[in-house]
Amino acid sequence: MFRWRVGNRPWGERLPSTSSSTLGRIVSHRHASILFVWLLFGWASSFASAQGSRRDPSTDIHVDTKRGKAGAKGTERQPVRDIASALALLPDPVLRTTRIHLAPGTYGETGADDGESMPSGTLHLMRRMRPGVHVDFVIPRSNQDDSDVVFDWHDHALVVATEGEWRFRGVRFGSFRKDQRRGVEVRGPAHVILNDVSFRLRSQSDAAVWARYGGRVTLGGDVLVNEHLHDEAGEESFSGFLATEHGIIEYGSDRDGTLELGNGSLSVRTYGIIRLGCKRARITCWTKSNNLTINNGGRIDVRNTTVTLCAKVKNNTPIGLEHDGHILAEDAVIHVEGANDSAIALQKASTFTCNDIDLRGNFEYSIWASSGSMFVGRFLGNVAKVRASTGAGIHIEKIGGELRGPVEALSGGVVSLPDRTVRSK
Repeated sequence: MFRWRVGNRPWGERLPSTSSSTLGRIVSHRHASILFVWLLFGWASSFASAQGSRRDPSTDIHVDTKRGKAGAKGTERQPVRDIASALALLPDPVLRTTRIHLAPGTYGETGADDGESMPSGTLHLMRRMRPGVHVDFVIPRSNQDDSDVVFDWHDHALVVATEGEWRFRGVRFGSFRKDQRRGVEVRGPAHVILNDVSFRLRSQSDAAVWARYGGRVTLGGDVLVNEHLHDEAGEESFSGFLATEHGIIEYGSDRDGTLELGNGSLSVRTYGIIRLGCKRARITCWTKSNNLTINNGGRIDVRNTTVTLCAKVKNNTPIGLEHDGHILAEDAVIHVEGANDSAIALQKASTFTCNDIDLRGNFEYSIWASSGSMFVGRFLGNVAKVRASTGAGIHIEKIGGELRGPVEALSGGVVSLPDRTVRSK
């Protein structure tokens, strides 16, 4: 019959009385292995339990500038005092979607600037996150005037996101101070979602939203940038949208939203992309910038959107493309207001394809194109001067009003009208 053995003795056989030194010699390597595995298992279980407790934080963190205290747990009864403290409670990586509840009020700083955490004048958003997980900044919904949440700190940029997905709804960025120039800057691989937000910023040429280096910004609802400036704007009141270096700014699935820029522009370059897709967009520019500025491979998609553009400076161009810039305005209507030298200008292999354009202002040139650029579209009203040069092609499918200006085709340019084609000689 088979019997287990301990060393040279069968299992269960009583050992003789021995000293501790003798017992140590009897214990076999097998027993030492069993003891080691048992100790290792116990240590691993304790470590996993400790790790689990550290990685299972609350998914709701509360911030209150009035009731919050330093070192608080972030619960509803014990809120933290500032947003930096709330972010410090997030694990890295973030394994579950977390809500940061912001009490109404004006947040004058991100937190105490101790030299080690983020600066008090810029909110740094950077956390690794499990796929599908995000951090949501939540504010209470109320019709009361004192229910607003305002980010009122000041530095070069109010928010800089470099990693993770972060969502804001109903927040106001800035209070129109001169030292608040840039709003939200998003760098790859970060993703920021902005729903029903507003911006009050001031600059000569900076951006309320800047997506760069592959960063992505998704818009939803009403996004308002200095919308009170459509009729009058002072100095240093510009604030626009900028997408560069493969950055993307786009409207999501919300088709009923509105985008307003009271003194700004949509600008893309170096393969940046801006996609609208909201119900309406109104863009007024009071500075030396085109309303739609595209160059160096940038692209703007004005899909299913009614757009109103107005350039207040006469020598500005509401729609200006150069250096391989592209606009696609599928199923869109573009109203161009103002009194400018040109309504549309295309240069250096740029393309503009659209449905309907309504020129409501007084323009010397309705459109001119050069250097191999291409336009295809329809005009709902009257058309002034049209010019194509150096291999450019302008193809007007329909003119709803009158063709009032001369049509010029120079140096290989071609202008195709509903009733005839004009070619250079």
